[in-house]
Amino acid sequence: MPKAVAFHGYRSSPTNINWLTRPLAESGFEVVAPSIRDVDDGYEAGVRELPVAVAAGHSMGGTVALLLAARNPGSVNCVIAVAAPVDRRLQLQYLLQSDDPYMKKLANHLASLGGKLEQTSPSRYIGNGMPPVLYIRGSADNVVPRIHVDILAGLSDKLNFPLEVVEIEGMGHSPQREEHIHRIADAVKKFVGRCGSTQS
Repeated sequence: MPKAVAFHGYRSSPTNINWLTRPLAESGFEVVAPSIRDVDDGYEAGVRELPVAVAAGHSMGGTVALLLAARNPGSVNCVIAVAAPVDRRLQLQYLLQSDDPYMKKLANHLASLGGKLEQTSPSRYIGNGMPPVLYIRGSADNVVPRIHVDILAGLSDKLNFPLEVVEIEGMGHSPQREEHIHRIADAVKKFVGRCGSTQS
């Protein structure tokens, strides 16, 4: 059975991403969903599972999934990132502009990481050999701005790896409504169905 590794967001848990792990399991993958604290230890947890057919994640977990694929060419067949920062320094700059208490808390956390932000930004490592990526975001996401999609699209054009972007109308940073969960499941299953057919 092919393996998928799925990472949750900051201060979340594996049970909170059932909407992501369930469609992977239903597609025939053995799903490993570790508990992580930050991108650093998420990356280490992911490395222990390599090679994998799919690396997936939500928010910070999506950053981990992208980083895992970017830094280990040939060890990940495809990536699913949901509402994930691609450049963590850029994400910090965005959060610092907000007056929202939750966003301020996230900004303080990112600011405390210092140079680690650069070292754990997928945009720094994405190069030749990057596998196909599915990036899903909500049109109403006010936590991670759309510029991260633009960065990924620019890298996809430059380095010629397949990128599929699915924007879900009305969804915020994570799926709250049943229709959003169905849209994500549908996109995930279609993507891994195509990705799975190219597995070595």
